[in-house]
Amino acid sequence: MAVDGKKKLAFIGPMGSGKSTLASAYAAKRGLTVFDTDKEFTRRYGEISAYFAAFGESAFRDKEYLLVAEAVNSDAHIIACGGGAVTCPKSMAELRRACDIVRLHAPVDVLRERIAGSGRPLAARLDELVAERDKAYRRYADRTVNTDGDLNAALRALERALETPRGNRYDAVLCDADDTLLDFQAAMRYAIAATARAVGAKRPSAEIVAEYEKILPDVWGRLERGELSRAELPRERFEMLAARTGEKFDWREFDATYMREIKRTRFVIDGALAFVDGLRSRGIKVYIVTNSYKAVASERLKALDGHTDGYFISEDVGVDKPDVKFFEYVHAAIGAPDKDRTIIFGDGVYPDIHGGKAFGIDACLFDPSGAKRSEADYTVKSYAEFCALV
Repeated sequence: MAVDGKKKLAFIGPMGSGKSTLASAYAAKRGLTVFDTDKEFTRRYGEISAYFAAFGESAFRDKEYLLVAEAVNSDAHIIACGGGAVTCPKSMAELRRACDIVRLHAPVDVLRERIAGSGRPLAARLDELVAERDKAYRRYADRTVNTDGDLNAALRALERALETPRGNRYDAVLCDADDTLLDFQAAMRYAIAATARAVGAKRPSAEIVAEYEKILPDVWGRLERGELSRAELPRERFEMLAARTGEKFDWREFDATYMREIKRTRFVIDGALAFVDGLRSRGIKVYIVTNSYKAVASERLKALDGHTDGYFISEDVGVDKPDVKFFEYVHAAIGAPDKDRTIIFGDGVYPDIHGGKAFGIDACLFDPSGAKRSEADYTVKSYAEFCALV
């Protein structure tokens, strides 16, 4: 449920910054509801300090993540988070997916005075924790509200902060091409069918396309895992196709014809151009990152001419995604933007998501089917979901 037609609000900040107090006061003033993760934890599992002593911080964070996820999917309008929630990327990904995140800030001496005698398990490390977590608070904050004054002043500051839309969370999007912006499935079916006809295949082209669709995930997966080189790929896939279909075509002829046919395709997924244009209109840079042959991709990417800030083709770079060297090359070439404000968006669990995470940037899986599983920070089914996230 949203607040005033907007996303939920989530409050983050160090202990003593007023998350619970401000959430309750704002909710009471507006007739809203609050999910306070620390209070809910205490209700279910007992005092947090006792839980820390018995099970440790890691166990607490696991439980806290589940409460954050529950809060995000609840009817609550406002989520008041524990001070350490920002140390759990999974928790923060859940909050970013559904909430505008408000960072509450007050000087350490004010925080110390507020928590004196509270019995909080990490209170003795307040100065250290504030210093350690400050970067994370700033990173995840869509807005910042100073809470060093009284409650009425904090309420007024919050209301002023909410009057303007939040800014972008990311400055640069590394966007996969095939099956993310370009309709590779349509291009592949067209090119295989045209090639089968051109080489005089005896079986119906639809049957040959169907067999090739079964082969493709295996050979591309082996390529991405380094089990098959790009030089070996053409022979491997088209000799397999000949064997599976019982056709007698020469793999070299089939490959040359296929490459010529697929270069001609300009199939774009519905809404892709408007999606990219929308990101760029917000000041977000969009770069295409694709595993492909340069001769093919440079032609097919003409469908996106004028709609992106540049593109990087793996054959040109010299390594394929998910190799970290690919991402290092791209990152340097685009001016080394802040990794915390750079995200990869693509449909490939291994090349895009695993590669991006290994490089140290956020990753969003584009999965309209909702059937894939990955280590992605976010998974979306539509361009609109991704735009709302970034």
